[in-house]
Amino acid sequence: MRFKKTTLWAIIAGLLTALALTGCNGKILPVECIDVDANYVSLLQWDGVMYYDNTNPNPIALGKGKEIGKITYSKSEQKCPRAELQDGDATNLKTGTLLYEVEGYKTSARLLAGDRLYLASSNPAARTLNDLLDIEGKIQTVRFVSGNDGSDLMDFTPEANAVFIREFPKLAYLPFEELSKQTKSWVGDKYWMEIEMTDGSSVRVTYNTMSPSFHPSAYATPELAELVEQQRKLIYAQ
Repeated sequence: MRFKKTTLWAIIAGLLTALALTGCNGKILPVECIDVDANYVSLLQWDGVMYYDNTNPNPIALGKGKEIGKITYSKSEQKCPRAELQDGDATNLKTGTLLYEVEGYKTSARLLAGDRLYLASSNPAARTLNDLLDIEGKIQTVRFVSGNDGSDLMDFTPEANAVFIREFPKLAYLPFEELSKQTKSWVGDKYWMEIEMTDGSSVRVTYNTMSPSFHPSAYATPELAELVEQQRKLIYAQ
C-alpha cells in the first residue's frame, strides 16, 4: 500500500506528537507534564539559597539548632511540577518536612531537613567560598578521594594542608553556571577531593586541571593550583 507524501508526513507528525505527549508509564500527559517521571536530584531552596543533600551513608550526629521553617512544596508530589524552585520548595522532600539550623554554622551555608544534612550549592549573596560554605576555622583535613567509589586516596601533607585550609575559604565565589560558560562547559580532567571538618562532617570538592578551578565554584589561585598538582603527584610516588 502506497501513501502519498503528504499523507506519510501527516502520519509521522501524528506519531511524534503522540510520543511527546506520552509519559514514561504510557499515560497520555499534557505537554507541560512530560517530565513528571523525572528522577530528581535532592535539592531545596530557602531564603534565596539552593541546597543539596549531603547526607553520608553513615550520618554524623550534628547539633540540631532551632526550627526555621518547613517544606511547603515538593516537585516529586506534583503531577505537573513548576520548573523553577522557590523558597520553601524541594525536589524530593515531603511537604511539611521541618528545617533546622545546624549548630555552629550559618543557615545560609547548611541546614537540616529532618535529620538530613543539606549544604549550600549556590547563593547569590556569596562573594567568597567561605560566604557560601562557612568553613573558615572549621577545616581539619583535606584529601584526595577516588572519583569512582569515593574511597580515600591520600591526605595532604601537614604543610600543604595548612596552606589549603588558609587559602581555600578566601577564593572568590562565582555561580557554577558562570564558571561553566567561561570554561566551555568546564571540560578537562578532574580530581576529586574531600574537606573534612572538625565536627566530622565533610564537603566534597571537584578540581578541574584544564581550567584550574573548583566546584563548589571558584578559580584556584596559582599557589593553590600548584599545591594541588604537587600533592597529586605524591599519590603515585608512594
